Amino acid sequence: MRVPLPIAILLALITISLTWWLNTRHYDFLSPPSEAEIDTIRREALASLVTPSSTQDAISIKIPIPDNTNTTNDPLTSLEPIDIGDITSPPALDSYSDRAPEGAETLLRLAAALENEKALERATLALERVLDLSQASPEHIQEAATSIRRIRPSLTPWNSDPQKSHPAIIQIGTSEKFAEILPEILEKITTELNTASSGLVLFSYKLNIGKSIQNKNAPTPIAVWINGQGEEPISTDVLSFTSDDQETLHHEILKTTFNLIRSHLSKNTSYNPAPETLDDPLPAIQSHITRLLWNEFGNNLNPKP
Repeated sequence: MRVPLPIAILLALITISLTWWLNTRHYDFLSPPSEAEIDTIRREALASLVTPSSTQDAISIKIPIPDNTNTTNDPLTSLEPIDIGDITSPPALDSYSDRAPEGAETLLRLAAALENEKALERATLALERVLDLSQASPEHIQEAATSIRRIRPSLTPWNSDPQKSHPAIIQIGTSEKFAEILPEILEKITTELNTASSGLVLFSYKLNIGKSIQNKNAPTPIAVWINGQGEEPISTDVLSFTSDDQETLHHEILKTTFNLIRSHLSKNTSYNPAPETLDDPLPAIQSHITRLLWNEFGNNLNPKP
């Protein structure tokens, strides 16, 4: 049986009116609540959320704090101490050759440890093994050479007796154009080489002056070679260059001399080739050729009978 529509509408209105009259007629939905009411609501909400168990859980949470004093992962501090061996006995020119297979980085660490112990002679020898025996990277070579130049001036010459030095004669072949100024330049160069070799090689020079070339405007050729002394001295190769500027003669002759020594050692020994010089040859003379190789160079030019 269907309820007539007018009766259905009347019943719906009665239901809505009774609901409003019994439940919501006292509520004000339009006026905003007072501050006191809001505060009461807030406290009731917080009380319903924070229970004793949840409070206990919140207190028991521990947030890990990083320990900044822990340096075990630092590559510098995590390295094991390096064995520096006996530093009281006099070292030899080839000291630390047995450590070369351990690599350039180990030799650099060894040199630093020795320098820290004020064993500067031994520290320099360890740095020199980086150059002449280890398979070093360009960065390690540069680091070793820089340290050698820093430490070497504080050391006494390895050999202070000229009678025990290996003689080496720098031969210069050129024309008369530079004949008057070359002696002063070569005196300075031989002094620089003698100091760089730590007294192991005693350099002198000899000028071989030939006839001047016909064209006076052309650069003057200069030939350079080095030989030993005695009945059957050994000679390096001959390198030559041309120059028309006496201001650059010192630089050019010193650079050519370094290249001659470097090339001769590369051809006649099994040691690593000395690093090349790119600009100023004096720093290369002072650090790129180790004292062990200076001694080898002098021995090679002056073979024993």
